[in-house]
Amino acid sequence: MNKTLLNFLCDPIDKTDLSLNNEVLDELGRVVSGTLTSKTGNVYQIIDGIPRFIKRDLQKSVVSFGDEWNYFNFDFKENWLDHTIKNTFGTTDIFKDKVVVDAGGGSGMQSLWMSQAGAKHVICLELSDSVDDIVKKNLIGINNVDVVQCSIDQPPIKDNSIEGIVICHNVIQHTPSVEKTAEALWKTVGAGGEFVFNCYPKNDLGFVRKIRLGIYYFLRNFLSKRSFKFILIYSKIMAIIRFIPVIGYLLEKSNFMIQGDVPAGPNYIKRAYWQSALNTFDSYGSHEFQHLKSDDEIRDLINKLQPNGNKILNQTEYFSRPKPIGVALRLLK
Repeated sequence: MNKTLLNFLCDPIDKTDLSLNNEVLDELGRVVSGTLTSKTGNVYQIIDGIPRFIKRDLQKSVVSFGDEWNYFNFDFKENWLDHTIKNTFGTTDIFKDKVVVDAGGGSGMQSLWMSQAGAKHVICLELSDSVDDIVKKNLIGINNVDVVQCSIDQPPIKDNSIEGIVICHNVIQHTPSVEKTAEALWKTVGAGGEFVFNCYPKNDLGFVRKIRLGIYYFLRNFLSKRSFKFILIYSKIMAIIRFIPVIGYLLEKSNFMIQGDVPAGPNYIKRAYWQSALNTFDSYGSHEFQHLKSDDEIRDLINKLQPNGNKILNQTEYFSRPKPIGVALRLLK
C-alpha cells in the first residue's frame, strides 16, 4: 500500500479520517502491514499490503466471485479495448495522469490496463478473496495500483476526493442495491471528476423477450444453487456448443448461455471459448445478487445523481437498441 493512499481512505462506516499505526514498510516505502484507526476507534488491518475493510467470514456469494476470478483469468484486453474503451471513452488517453477508482476490480486486469494507459494512481476495490490470489499475481511489479478489500456499496473513500474517474463496469448489478451503490460511489467523486457505470439491462419488452427473460430467471434460480464445479461444467459445455452453427446461436438467443460479441484478432477461437464460459458462469453463478434494470429505472437513477443532463454523457448510445457493447454512462461533476 502506498502511503499516498491515505489521502483518499476513510472509515467506511462513519467517514472519519484514518491514522496509520504499527506500520511495516518494504524497500520501496510501501506499507506491508499495520493498522488503520478511525477517530471513532474502529480499527482495520493491513495484511500483505492490502487494507481490509471486511469481516473474514465472507458470504457464499462473495466466495463465488473469488472462485470465479481466480479460475477465469484469461486475457480479455481485446474486449476491453474494443468494447469498454471504444464505446465509452473513445480512447485510453482518458486515464492519463488521473486518479482512478476501479470499483469491483475482479481479477485486477482492468486496473493493470488503466495503469499501463498512464493513470497516475489506480485504487482497486474488491471484496472477494481474489485480492489474495489472482489480483496479486496480475499486479506484480505495478507500484501505482493499490488494492483495497472492501464492499463497493460502502467504499472506504472520502467524499468528493476523486477528481479523476470512478469506474464500475459490469459490477454494480451484483451489489445488494444498484441505487445505493451508485449513490455511495457518486459521493466519492470530486469536482471535475466523473462516475462511470453500467448495469445489466432488463429486456422484457415484447412477447419473445419475455420468454427469454423467463428462461433466464428459471436457469439462474436452478444453477445458482449448484456447486462451483457444477456451474463450471455447465458453462464449459455451453461454450463448446456455442461453436455449433445454428444450434449455438439459438441457445444463446434463448439465454441458455451467454457469449456476446468476440473481437476479431489473434487466438479468436480460444478467446471465444473462454468468453462464453466466463459470461455464462457470471450470469448463472452462485452470487446472491444479479439485478436487471429497465431503461426507465436507470434514467431515474442518473437524473437523481446528476440533475444537469448536460453532464451525463453516452445517454443516446446507452439507451439505444441494440446498444454498443460495453458502453457505460458517464456522470460528470
